[in-house]
Amino acid sequence: MAVVSLYMSDRDESKTFTDKKEADNYDKMLELAENVSLWMEKEIAGLSEEQVESIGLLIADNKEILSKALKGKSELLLKIGSDEDEEKVTPISASA
Repeated sequence: MAVVSLYMSDRDESKTFTDKKEADNYDKMLELAENVSLWMEKEIAGLSEEQVESIGLLIADNKEILSKALKGKSELLLKIGSDEDEEKVTPISASA
């Protein structure tokens, strides 16, 4: 019988990972999402809590493509959702 180590997320106890690095990266992404959400809530009046959380998760989950766009490759943002983009981008749901 094999023994498998499982790592739990500190911020989302429902998530478990078999790789410590994946668990740490997930926790970092959630921490970034929380901080972006708090910032958005403070800076933009009128957003609902659900919208703020969705925006925070979208930015945190796609920080690499956003970083490239901010460094001069803004056309990458236009490819979001197409089959051409190299990286997986999570869209904001219409109900948010």
